[in-house]
Amino acid sequence: MGKVFLWIAAVMLVIFTVKTQYLTSKTWTPFKEGCMAGGTATEEQCSCLSDYVHKHFSDKEVESIMQGTIASPAMREKVEGVIRVGSKQCKNS
Repeated sequence: MGKVFLWIAAVMLVIFTVKTQYLTSKTWTPFKEGCMAGGTATEEQCSCLSDYVHKHFSDKEVESIMQGTIASPAMREKVEGVIRVGSKQCKNS
């Protein structure tokens, strides 16, 4: 019985480690802070927009968006559309 609990603890530790180290977004907070720096949105709206953007783009893509290094016109168009729709949805929240 003790071995079962030991295995459960080991599996939970692995899940926790993977979740905290590999599945968390490293760009969520900087994106939200950039939104807040604009001065026109509330913290709740910026959190909503950050969630929305991170649902549509990977961390690497969000990093490119924040740095302004998007080269593809199609990607720029997609980013503008996602930001536009997300801003409208989050403005009403």
